[in-house]
Amino acid sequence: MFEQGRFAELERSARECTRRFPRDGFGWQALGVAIKAMGRPAQEALPPLREAVARMPGDAEAHANLGLVLMETGHLEEGEAVCRRALALQPGHVEACNHLGMILQLRGRHAEAEGCFRAILAARPDSLDALRNLGLLVNKLGRLEEAEACYRRVLASRPEDVDLLCDLGYLFLTQGRMGEGWPLHELRYHPRRAHGERIVGETRYPMWQGEALAGKSLLVLPEQGYGDQIQFVRFLPLLRASGVAKVTLVVFSPLAALFASLEGVDRVVSVGEPDGGERFDCWTFLLSLPMRLGLDLATLPARLPYLHAPRERIAFWADRLPAGGFRVGVQWLGSARHSNDGQRSLSGLGALRPLWSVPGITWVGLQKERGEEETRHPPPGQPLHDPGEAWRDFADTAAIVAQLDLVITVDTALAHLAGALGKACWVLLPAYDTDWRWMRDRDDSPWYPGIMRLFRQERAGEWQPVVQRVREALRGMVGEGS
Repeated sequence: MFEQGRFAELERSARECTRRFPRDGFGWQALGVAIKAMGRPAQEALPPLREAVARMPGDAEAHANLGLVLMETGHLEEGEAVCRRALALQPGHVEACNHLGMILQLRGRHAEAEGCFRAILAARPDSLDALRNLGLLVNKLGRLEEAEACYRRVLASRPEDVDLLCDLGYLFLTQGRMGEGWPLHELRYHPRRAHGERIVGETRYPMWQGEALAGKSLLVLPEQGYGDQIQFVRFLPLLRASGVAKVTLVVFSPLAALFASLEGVDRVVSVGEPDGGERFDCWTFLLSLPMRLGLDLATLPARLPYLHAPRERIAFWADRLPAGGFRVGVQWLGSARHSNDGQRSLSGLGALRPLWSVPGITWVGLQKERGEEETRHPPPGQPLHDPGEAWRDFADTAAIVAQLDLVITVDTALAHLAGALGKACWVLLPAYDTDWRWMRDRDDSPWYPGIMRLFRQERAGEWQPVVQRVREALRGMVGEGS
């Protein structure tokens, strides 16, 4: 039944088996496998697979299946132990070794993870799952050419692997191969993506495919995070130049006031706000604009600034920011919901302690929703101005940033905001799984030329050398300005 894709039948049969023969581990294992195969939450498969291992303590397959689900439910330490038990029971068990490699990768033990995938490929060169996972790992480690070779070998046998095609697209974008990357980037909404985005909202009008917009009205929908929207609204003025009659931009509400005066937009609407029955000729996602407009690395619109803080907000904050000194805003934590937050965020404010020794600087904390307690009560010797509770949305953030001399941040929306405002910004980047938009092997950004400076880790998890380089650069900047 499993091979034929009859997973619902398999589940019914397995449940009947566990009811009639509760001591038979195979029925429990079949139930867990069926639940997973139908795409239901992995948490549902955990109890039957635990029962299968309890009933079949000497079965490597049962342990391998349980190890995978433990990984998917976040039980990484237990998952590693279960997979190692499977390999002790049956050395060379491919699935157990593959699952162990994925768990080790999630635990930050990248060399061990790579060893697992390579061990499988040494014994089974045709193992596409191991080759795929090896490619994903070396991509996150920055070995892009090697990753591309792995991806292409897998895709030669699995051309329908939409997730891997999407990953290949991000790899192209990382390399600046945007003509190849943007079309694959569109697969982020493909219905066959295992963990992809889902189209929500606007389906009443045709999706814009890049045809002439002269005289037409266009609805632009938001997606992904705040930083993505700040980065990509730069493309909207190009729509006006193409002759579009009206552009309505939908945004997440914290961005609405900031985007209200954006060039090339007729109306800014917050998500969930009534549309008043307005109709449009077509719609598009914001992050689809560069592909629809036919842009590549050489033609990226990079005129800065393209965003401006509202004047009334600047006036409001002028008297609430500290006077004097070289004013530097700092952010050390991103959203905990980000998939790579463990790598991109610092451990805490204390990680930046070497910077406090640079004289002549007035520090302003720019943490919002996370890390605010450290801003309000910094450790002794770590001077930090707290903007306070009057800080509401990105228009306030923009007004604060506009009155600073420099922003230092990890990879968050703040970096894009500072760049869009034309404010000098230094971004601290992780070595592992660096976001595609920062590319590789460069300390500047074509998205924010002359504004952005990138400080990259040389080894994953090692922030101290990065902070030391920032301190020396800061000494030079303050010294030059004195």
